Amino acid sequence: MSVDELRAGLARIADTVVPDPDPYERLMRHARRRRRRRFAGLGAAVAAILVAALGGPAALTGAGLRPVVDDSRIGHGHPIDSPWSWRLIDSPTRGSLAGDAAFVAEVRRLFDQQRAEVRMAADLPTVKVLYADESAGFRQVVLAYHSATAAALVTREGPVGASPARLLRGDGLSNGRVDPFSLLTAVSGTPGAQKQWLLGLAPAGCRVSLGRPAYPGDLGLRRQWQAVPTDGYVLVDEASADGWWRVECDGQVRQAGPIWFADPDGPDGTYPDDGRWAPGAEPPNPTVARQAGRMYAALARQSGLVDAAQPVIRWSGRLSTAEGEAVLLAAPGKGPTLLQLGDTGSDPLLALATARDPAPADPAPPAGPLRPPLVATGYAVAHDLLAVRRPGRDGDRAVLTDKLLVVPGRGVTRIEAVAAGTVLVSAPVIGGSALLTLRVGSPVILRGLDGEGVVRSSGTLQEPATGERIFNEPIVSNW
Repeated sequence: MSVDELRAGLARIADTVVPDPDPYERLMRHARRRRRRRFAGLGAAVAAILVAALGGPAALTGAGLRPVVDDSRIGHGHPIDSPWSWRLIDSPTRGSLAGDAAFVAEVRRLFDQQRAEVRMAADLPTVKVLYADESAGFRQVVLAYHSATAAALVTREGPVGASPARLLRGDGLSNGRVDPFSLLTAVSGTPGAQKQWLLGLAPAGCRVSLGRPAYPGDLGLRRQWQAVPTDGYVLVDEASADGWWRVECDGQVRQAGPIWFADPDGPDGTYPDDGRWAPGAEPPNPTVARQAGRMYAALARQSGLVDAAQPVIRWSGRLSTAEGEAVLLAAPGKGPTLLQLGDTGSDPLLALATARDPAPADPAPPAGPLRPPLVATGYAVAHDLLAVRRPGRDGDRAVLTDKLLVVPGRGVTRIEAVAAGTVLVSAPVIGGSALLTLRVGSPVILRGLDGEGVVRSSGTLQEPATGERIFNEPIVSNW
């Protein structure tokens, strides 16, 4: 949702290709999941940078797919290093047109003979149609070009009833990487009335489930999963893509993460304080509050959070003089929390994992003139005890650190982290918050004590020890 980040395929066929703006690109950059469609001249369309798993500094990744870069004008494919990728290639043709043997055969024949149209080299001699469908009001085909050691994906799309020849000249992806769960975009409709689609294609026999609604629970978000009726694939449109998807193969979850990446640009809002919380050291910085509110709203939509209420400011202040101002937003009751650190006004970077976790394979976003703020997400320990990891920097990426910001209700003067009846670490509440040094994933109970030593609030800290997460919900890429 690295997500090896929500890791995608890029096919570049011409030096003059210029990417069109992607409305989701900012958030995806933060999560190291980027999607773009690129169009080149010479009558051929080019490609897409797609989601990869769910992670990096901007949005989020739901997938664990690797970035694809091929600077040549002709695609030679990419080494296949996973048996799951071969299992995808060896899968039968799927989609609503899979049973039209004549159509599938003509697509395979034409795309093989006219390789120049899709910029694929002859050293990938075998061509196979993996997917052919028009159930969503447009026609799309996905083909694999492969040798014994390398392979590439090619997609093309057109209107319902489009002939193989018309599809060959249509828009799509060339020389894309064959990931076990390949994420492929498409656009349907006429200019001004277009819909953007995302196809998730896994090996046949795998089960894809959608978890669109999510509800705040005692220990984290509760998600309702519904298996799709198709064999190892699902096609969703952007308008109904809130929530997560999950891929299970041979009884094991192999992929889980956000379906799509929400746009963090939204209207400004006000974030009230309900009076239960100790005041921070200073009032919230409006720039930080606006950015944090937009990120919170986008991530809540992306998670499919049902009836996500407008967040409230629980704390604001400074964690250090060098990092600028910070603000902590949370659901009105128990639920997701979000901490933004820094007030430059530049696009924030989202921390998905620790510096101990593998760094995402895709390159870091280009450095801008302003140092970007950092964002981390968490989940409330109790309705009156909030905890979220302090984000930090590891080179150009944002990471979760072993510093835990804890914000209690009024009257609490000290925070303790307890395991097996022993206080592992404690810190005083200063300016409305306490900062504990506690390794990510530590199984502890957090307690808030008043000046008399009476426990006023407590709850179990639930967070993954490793890997990427959003609101402490793990992003999975296990192929």
